[in-house]
Amino acid sequence: MDDNGYAFTPMALLLMVPIVIVAVSYGNIVNELNMISQIAVSGDITYGTTSNIIDTLQKSLGDAGRNATFNATRTVINSETLIHGHGNPFLTDSRSYIEEVTANELNTAIISTCQNLKNETGRQIYVNNVLITDNSTSDNTFALTKNDFTIYQEEPFGFFISINKGIPLTVVYDGQNFTGYTSNITAYVSIQGMEDPYIWINSLNRRSDVIYKYPFYDSYYNNYHFDDSSTGKLQHLWDCLNGTNNNANITNNPYYFPDPYGLNFFDRLENRTSSNDTNNQTRMSTFIVGDPLQLNVQGTKNISAVDRQYFNNVQGKPIKIGGLNFQDPYPSTFYLSNSNPNYFTVFNIGTSY
Repeated sequence: MDDNGYAFTPMALLLMVPIVIVAVSYGNIVNELNMISQIAVSGDITYGTTSNIIDTLQKSLGDAGRNATFNATRTVINSETLIHGHGNPFLTDSRSYIEEVTANELNTAIISTCQNLKNETGRQIYVNNVLITDNSTSDNTFALTKNDFTIYQEEPFGFFISINKGIPLTVVYDGQNFTGYTSNITAYVSIQGMEDPYIWINSLNRRSDVIYKYPFYDSYYNNYHFDDSSTGKLQHLWDCLNGTNNNANITNNPYYFPDPYGLNFFDRLENRTSSNDTNNQTRMSTFIVGDPLQLNVQGTKNISAVDRQYFNNVQGKPIKIGGLNFQDPYPSTFYLSNSNPNYFTVFNIGTSY
């Protein structure tokens, strides 16, 4: 009997039992759904944390590679200034140097990102099996090293730098452990606008050359168009020597052009006399204008203007236009070597016009 005097028969009690059971079961279902929801949300945050780390790697790699490349050129030039011509200022392994500086720069970006994510999400974060903490700095935490990078080149005016795939990124929270792995992350690094240490150091008068791509080269026909003539001069050859309309509008800064016999960017950082790259599509040359070595060569000025030959005192012959010597923008007589007929063939330049 209830408080109002109503009596519950055994049958009525039996009818109420399922309602009580359903209510209890419903409560358990709600609790389980809340637990599942919490797990799902937690998993999303954990996965999102990993995605943010990969996003930082992708966005930062190109800038880090470009900064490392600039650092390599300045290191060589500044080292020469410090030793005043005594000793070798050039790098012994320029690719390794750039990979190492890139790793250091990316470490700074990754540590900062991971510390922010740790504070926002409460997760423990490991990059390449290295725990990132609030006390981690790029000086004492090396999540990435130069061994985690690969540099490869397909053409003269830039290179690709990639983070090797398979680097583990682990996020830990409340017993959950998620580990993802990097796929190939690659960025193109342009070397245009970089100063060439090879020219600076090997020039007695410290001629500065900034790398800009010669715009008239026709790669399909392998034609440089140097011998396109106009009013008493070789128009595109003169434009190449003057750097006409280069990105920085620097005059007397000769363009660089693809040259299968030339030196690639890494060869120049290492002061090689010939390239050690089996892919000749990565090589380039430029011309030396004026006569920055005139004090070194005892008055002998008929040196081939092709950079790698100029610094090795390879003799050349002038190009004649109407019986007169063709001159560069300084003006100085322009010479090319005929020690190897291929030099004339590849440049498409004759001996007289």
